[in-house]
Amino acid sequence: MNLRFGPDSARELAERTFHLIGSGRELSLFGEQDPALAGECGVEICSLEARTILSAGAPYRVLSRAEEGMKSGRPIVIPMADLDQVSRLEAIVSMGSSRISHKLAAIDAEIAQRPAANLGSVVSLASGAIGLIKTFL
Repeated sequence: MNLRFGPDSARELAERTFHLIGSGRELSLFGEQDPALAGECGVEICSLEARTILSAGAPYRVLSRAEEGMKSGRPIVIPMADLDQVSRLEAIVSMGSSRISHKLAAIDAEIAQRPAANLGSVVSLASGAIGLIKTFL
């Protein structure tokens, strides 16, 4: 099954997919570059799944077709299977962002309870997680 998008819808789809690909890459890189921190945040599986979806290419195909429709001003047709993968990536990125936010809240609570104790390790964890969460927002 395929879905048809008009030029205006294609523009919105292109913008959203472009942003989503960037967020998916960041989540994937987070798990690759700092697996221990990704594990502490509970996003190691999300990172792996984002990497798998991106490497399969569906988000890039959707982006390419949406940009094509946007530039040509004509309706486009996108396979439902590719849109399903983009939707799954969006859910994974959202879940990862939520888990990272939860971890940051826990760090904030820990800092409030013990401001001087273990500050070095808490600051290290917080700075890595904050950098990632900013890319999602």
